[in-house]
Amino acid sequence: MNLRLLSLVVFAAVAPFAGAGEAMKSSEAKMKEAIQSVVTQQLAAFRAGDYKAAYAFADPGLKEVYTLEMFEKMVRAGYPEIAQNASGRCGLTFDNGDEAVVNVRIFDKAGEALDFQYTLRRDAEVWRITGVVLLKSQTTEV
Repeated sequence: MNLRLLSLVVFAAVAPFAGAGEAMKSSEAKMKEAIQSVVTQQLAAFRAGDYKAAYAFADPGLKEVYTLEMFEKMVRAGYPEIAQNASGRCGLTFDNGDEAVVNVRIFDKAGEALDFQYTLRRDAEVWRITGVVLLKSQTTEV
């Protein structure tokens, strides 16, 4: 099974958003900072090649499916843009207090950008990453 597809299956199993709980709304400044901090810290860990530190930001449900070694292999093979990112910039961020979604633009060393959507869940007082999906470009070539 393709690693990205497997990641989406795992995401669907551990982070159901549709129809459950309070509706997502644009995050307030303090919450937005806390959510985005988790994403930017994980991206920094990937840049440093520190998969153990990056794994620490993963949701416990994800850790039930992926060991550290499996996580590293999945990220390197399925998300090379994230594994080898030069930088990342967080954008729109929504949450309902327990779950969050944040759009992230990832830049490679050549300055090329790809957009991803991160999903997170609150684990006690800490936000944890539950999944990542590549967003399709909204432009049309003419």
